[in-house]
Amino acid sequence: MSADPALLARLRAVVRGIEARAPRTASWGAPAASAPTARVAAGAPWLATRETAAGPCGYREVRSALAAPAVDGALLALLAPGERVSAGPLLFLDIETTGLGGAGAIAFVVATARIEAGACVLRQYVARTPAEEAGVLEALCADAAVHEQPTLVTYNGRTFDAPMLDARATLHRRRAGFEALPQLDLLAPVRTMYRGMLPSCRLRDVETHLLGLTRPDDDASGAEAPRWYFQYLRSRDERDVRPVLEHNERDVHSLVVLLARLATLVRDASAPPTAIDALALGRLFARRGEHARAELALERATALLAPSFTRDEALWRLARAYKRSGRRDRAEPLWRELAERRGSLPAHVELAIYYEHHARDVGRASAATERALGIASALVHGGARIDALTVRRARLRRKHAAATVDV
Repeated sequence: MSADPALLARLRAVVRGIEARAPRTASWGAPAASAPTARVAAGAPWLATRETAAGPCGYREVRSALAAPAVDGALLALLAPGERVSAGPLLFLDIETTGLGGAGAIAFVVATARIEAGACVLRQYVARTPAEEAGVLEALCADAAVHEQPTLVTYNGRTFDAPMLDARATLHRRRAGFEALPQLDLLAPVRTMYRGMLPSCRLRDVETHLLGLTRPDDDASGAEAPRWYFQYLRSRDERDVRPVLEHNERDVHSLVVLLARLATLVRDASAPPTAIDALALGRLFARRGEHARAELALERATALLAPSFTRDEALWRLARAYKRSGRRDRAEPLWRELAERRGSLPAHVELAIYYEHHARDVGRASAATERALGIASALVHGGARIDALTVRRARLRRKHAAATVDV
């Protein structure tokens, strides 16, 4: 059956519209990338042809001397709680797609990396035409050895990359099984550890502020990848797809470097390189229930940080850790600092509780309660706090009256 000419015309118009669409400026203010142009000098083709049972695809292999992350089962369990991770093989993965989902969005570049014989081996599978996606998936599944249950290391891959690959494989009547693999999605621990301390948790900001990596100014973003690919489909000039391959390669290599850095931080937790890293470790250990390690990291963070909201967070977390371990006497000066310097309502409440029930100092408990009531009364949604503090004030007045009678 021949294609409807009118339908083909509409599809061509859609593709041209995507190609012409101006890229939006990145959220943290970086300049928008230029429109696709041939930026790589002509030379030997990057892509070889990989033949598979499902048809051919483009293929590229790169070996680099990236250091292997020193991981073990304990580290993986810390970074990915609830997953079936082990110290077995790691499979780093990143994909480039023509959209965020739906039957029309294809995975046109897939990259994996493994540590083999001391080298980082990156493999890229490229659909040089949409029909070659079947070959991409066939080659990928053959090399990934999903049956060996490697731990899949991605950045937001649990919610995007793995489901996308499985869905595309299903459309090609193949079972991929990436969602069923043990998952180490590095976005989750990065958010736990560094949220609010970076401009964002996007991989590019993580590279800049945590890894010390700087991408070239003309790096093609993932959002721009579809435009580059559609231009490549029209031009058949490999230079139009190379920017996407370079971007994809950097993404995967960044996963290797990021995991190595997190492994080093956890292994050398007693001496994190920066105050921010110390606070990040405190957050991670506290979230995972490793309270003794959390205390050590938070003590270092409070010692290194200058007065700031970041230090206040470290103080609050450390006070909470001391309270959890029953050492409220060590938490009291931290609550007092937060209460006096920041006027923190939660700190005043904690002081009132401590002075009433542990220090047995009704006078100081009453003073902390009155200060807390003053702060809560100024809050729009302070009703519940005010009710609880009012009950506490009445109880403290009764205690004070009883003590006065006894005297």
